[in-house]
Amino acid sequence: MLTYYRAGDYIKKTEAMLNNIRVSIIIPTHNREASLKRTLDALCNQTYPLQNMEVIVVADGCIDGTINMLKHYPAPFVLQVIEQSPHGAAAARNRGAASAQGQILVFLDDDIESTPSLIEAHTLRHYGRSWQVVIGYSSPVVQGSADLFRMGLRSWWEDKFTSMNKPGHRFTYSDLCTGNVSLETELFKKVNGFNQDFLCREDYELGIRLIDIGASFIFEPNAIGYHHETSDLYKHFKRVYQEGRADVLIGRYHPRLLPILPFSSFKIPGSFFRRTLLRFAFKFPKIVDAFAVRLRTVSDLLEWLRLRKRWHQLHSALRYYWYWRGVSEELNTQQAFDHSLPCRLFHADKDFSCMEIDLSKGIEEAEKRLDQERPEHAYVLYGLHPIGHIPPNPGAERLSGKHLRQILANELAVPLLKALILEKAISAAGTSYQRFPHSGQFSVEKNAHKSA
Repeated sequence: MLTYYRAGDYIKKTEAMLNNIRVSIIIPTHNREASLKRTLDALCNQTYPLQNMEVIVVADGCIDGTINMLKHYPAPFVLQVIEQSPHGAAAARNRGAASAQGQILVFLDDDIESTPSLIEAHTLRHYGRSWQVVIGYSSPVVQGSADLFRMGLRSWWEDKFTSMNKPGHRFTYSDLCTGNVSLETELFKKVNGFNQDFLCREDYELGIRLIDIGASFIFEPNAIGYHHETSDLYKHFKRVYQEGRADVLIGRYHPRLLPILPFSSFKIPGSFFRRTLLRFAFKFPKIVDAFAVRLRTVSDLLEWLRLRKRWHQLHSALRYYWYWRGVSEELNTQQAFDHSLPCRLFHADKDFSCMEIDLSKGIEEAEKRLDQERPEHAYVLYGLHPIGHIPPNPGAERLSGKHLRQILANELAVPLLKALILEKAISAAGTSYQRFPHSGQFSVEKNAHKSA
């Protein structure tokens, strides 16, 4: 695949090569010999100088032929192999990072087949910049038949990357996908690496801490890796169960994010079904689990009968159940669940930094102020006319100038147009006005000298 760069980018690329930026590629793996070999083979064909690359494979409790394959692998770059007892992907990545000698860390999953320009694209994005997290494009290659589950999985991944590639996208912690991502070694050390308490969503938890210290997330569409996804319904629901457990841990480590975590909505009045489901998950887990497993086999029949609507309904219900099973397993008791939701006392306007943006001074000036102050939410005005509120988004990067135009176009276009019309009408009528703070009400009076 050919990668095209502008002239300025080409100069930066050449300078980066001359400066010999060393890159450490860290790959955690567990019993996936064939997939890992495909990943290593692709790294042998990188356009980035191979002498400036080191690949660190962390074998996390491998009992297949992975170690033997690595011992005999003819790598054209420095290849370091670390063996450890099974501790999970977070621990494996930390172990690899601790042994890395490069200035840039690139984390790859063992099912990512990189295109020749992947490492070069990552390195180019870091050149001359600091505190950046570069997220590559992991194009999904779904294995097996094109059933409803696999088509939905591919669509989910494509939608995620399409969203990140839009101008003005406001990155959140859930955008961090460690299957194909890079950051400076010093930045990784600054946040103390991955939290090894997490067996799932360790990338999300790292993303929270990176955003909290002001790191910038960037999507790099040229850092392409083909993601050979081998998930099926069994693995999928097992993953959803782990996500429920991980979200509880995120809430414990980062209480500020509780309002946006899925399980925090459980206390919404009227959710009788959710309350009943969780009660059964606590009291009769084995019975309900067995029933849920049997229901999973029904999905194949529904798909064969082409009852797609019923299939989606069943799939959604099973996802919901296994997520809450993970939540209940992590919390252990109903009382623990009740005490895990301090978000009910959460008041966004009091807990987040805020500013007012006046668009009457020009959008460029408003963008400049946002870049200087970086608030978490903002009230938008045109002169004294209120346009709207950009609400706080826990776990998202702070507002900056690059976000403003996209928000105005997608969310505040109608109130902005009304404010412009009102401003023009008041000016043409020769009137003056005053807005009472926080009320949104106006006092309008005629200017005597103009009416005369």
